[in-house]
Amino acid sequence: MSHGKTTDELINEIKSGKIEHYIEQNEQEFTEITLHEYICNIIKERELKKSKVVARSGLNRIYAYQIFAGKRMPSRDKLIAVGFSLQLDLDDMDKLLRQAGYSPLYARSKRDAIIIHAVTHSKSIFAVNEVLFDNEFEILTS
Repeated sequence: MSHGKTTDELINEIKSGKIEHYIEQNEQEFTEITLHEYICNIIKERELKKSKVVARSGLNRIYAYQIFAGKRMPSRDKLIAVGFSLQLDLDDMDKLLRQAGYSPLYARSKRDAIIIHAVTHSKSIFAVNEVLFDNEFEILTS
């Protein structure tokens, strides 16, 4: 899942030339996998058990397995819960969100700041939900 060029480098190439040339020269840089394939690749790379990932997510078991099978598209909050269950760091959490077409976590949002803190301190989904609830925000797995 690692790419050779940064997003900024790719954007600069798009700006500076013809799109046909860009596409031809950067074919290996495109992400063409589905969200569930992306998640399953993380599970496989990290040698995780789906059952443990599901349990750590705080999501309904059937719903979580439907996400992994590509039968459900999770909301941003549910996807963040999956990210916690995969024990992603902040960069990987943002990549997961972008893969689904969602905005990355944003430090200027109080709610996202709480989530960022929990991610960077390796908290569980249950711990972040408690802090969100205590600060009168909607929890991730409601």
